[in-house]
Amino acid sequence: MTVVAVTATLVVVAGEPAGAQQTTTTTTTTPPTTAPAPTNPAPTAPGPPTTAPPALPDPASFAALAAQVSQNQALLTQLAGQVDQATKRLADLAAAIADTQQQLDAARTQMAQLKQIVRSRAAYIYTHAQAPQIAVADIQHVEDITSGKKYAESATFTDGQRIADLSHLAAQLATKQAQLEADRAQQQKVKDTLVSAQAGLLAVTARQKKLLDEVGAVPLMGDAQLTAKQITDWFNSRNVRYRLAGGMSIADLIQIYMEEGAAEHVRPELAFAQAIIETGSFGDALDNNYAGIGACDSCTGEPAFPTPRDGVRGQIQLLRNYGDPTSRAANLKNPPSPTIYGNDPVAAAQAYDTFFAKGKAPTWNVMGNGNWATDPGYAQKVLTTYFQMVAYAAQHES
Repeated sequence: MTVVAVTATLVVVAGEPAGAQQTTTTTTTTPPTTAPAPTNPAPTAPGPPTTAPPALPDPASFAALAAQVSQNQALLTQLAGQVDQATKRLADLAAAIADTQQQLDAARTQMAQLKQIVRSRAAYIYTHAQAPQIAVADIQHVEDITSGKKYAESATFTDGQRIADLSHLAAQLATKQAQLEADRAQQQKVKDTLVSAQAGLLAVTARQKKLLDEVGAVPLMGDAQLTAKQITDWFNSRNVRYRLAGGMSIADLIQIYMEEGAAEHVRPELAFAQAIIETGSFGDALDNNYAGIGACDSCTGEPAFPTPRDGVRGQIQLLRNYGDPTSRAANLKNPPSPTIYGNDPVAAAQAYDTFFAKGKAPTWNVMGNGNWATDPGYAQKVLTTYFQMVAYAAQHES
């Protein structure tokens, strides 16, 4: 199997990756043409943070690389199955070789025993030529044996025939064993090739995933980069069974994600990707809790949200708290989710405003490891799902 490395054009996002080419801007200063500002200007209301959020990577730049990662992961699954098959085939060949060797050893032992009998009988008949009836039992059909010479000829013929048969059997077994050994050597080469291809593809895929990270951090906050139709078409292309409360369609749920994401300026397609990971593609998501909220070792259990919109809204509001250090209950489009923060508006607002991880995960790349989930691979799972959406959308542009 040949692993072909495919390159993709990547967009360098502000600040990523380290060592990226930087442009130095030279500025000149000219004397002011107006009167200088007062030494103690009147205070002004604080504005939004002056640090611009990370630039959003162009989704098209993800397409080729994300498609490669997805294809490579499928190939890795196939390779793993082929390696398992090769390993089983080697085990079967080893068992067949051992069985053939056992049969061959038995045939050779029997031949050696018969040859010894022939030699012993020859010596016995020589010394007891006048009493051939003593050893007649060794011959199944003996007729008209009247002398030691005739008996010796019959015994020699019978044993010689048995020895010849065993010799032929031993030759067949030796040929079979040689063929099995050759098959095993060939199968070992096949397995070695598969293992080598598997290792190479793993390395390529790891580099590709690293490149996806180096394209730039993917922020939690921002506008949607995919449309509701693109996300819906991608989800439907997977042919997975889903079950939503009230028989809601996946298209309707995605539209809610788009609306609630826009309300809080949270990337809706990534929130939807997160929900896919958390719910197993909505296999049985009747509690409207699409993001595993409340699922932890010390928690009493996942709360159910009264409606799908409430579930999405709670997820989006919580994501904003992780991604936006300026998030406050007062600047939410809707009141904090009562399912998460309680029914008392004052207490709910305080709980939202004092969230322990506020602004701790401005990008999806740092999710996991205690941010939303303890799984260190959590971010990669969500981003891989998102990249699959992007790749599908790029491949099916009309």
